Amino acid sequence: MPQRKVPLIPDEYYHIYNRGINSEIVFRTERNYYFYLRRIKEIITPHTAKIIAYVLMPTHYHLLVQITNNNFSSAMGRVKNSYTKACNKDWGRTGPLFEGRFKSKHIDSDEYILELSRYIHRNPVSAHLVDTPQEWPFSSYMNLLGNKDVKLPVSDFVLTYFDLTDPSTGYQLYIEEGSNEIKKPIKHLLFE
Repeated sequence: MPQRKVPLIPDEYYHIYNRGINSEIVFRTERNYYFYLRRIKEIITPHTAKIIAYVLMPTHYHLLVQITNNNFSSAMGRVKNSYTKACNKDWGRTGPLFEGRFKSKHIDSDEYILELSRYIHRNPVSAHLVDTPQEWPFSSYMNLLGNKDVKLPVSDFVLTYFDLTDPSTGYQLYIEEGSNEIKKPIKHLLFE
């Protein structure tokens, strides 16, 4: 396979994303979402990356990760392949489900980390799937607010940017008071 445009370097932060072929739905049922999250938990989080924030949407996903070793690409390939194989069997279809390999953008600033986490957690609101980020069960938002009853544990890294006495509340205000509009300096870094 050809080398990636953006090299994936351990200890660095990245926006990882992909969507269904022709923007088709890739998560049809609750079971699909939970299966994908379970595969990330089993394959990615133990050894290859820390998940900082995530959202799974009907037609695509976004991950904010800190890569921890050089096996991230192959691990994501395993997640994609096992999910595609399971869906193809379940849905009576063949062929790829996603638009090729996942896309990646290197995150090079604190502002980008914070704006990306807001973008990720507000994505279901922007898509008019829910009214508030708390209502979407397939993201890391509620985990960061202290609800530990989630399918995929995430790092509390983004909370370190907020008041140490109550970082969850500070983060919640940041997310909920923000708009769905992306700031121009990072707009080009979010989705192709």
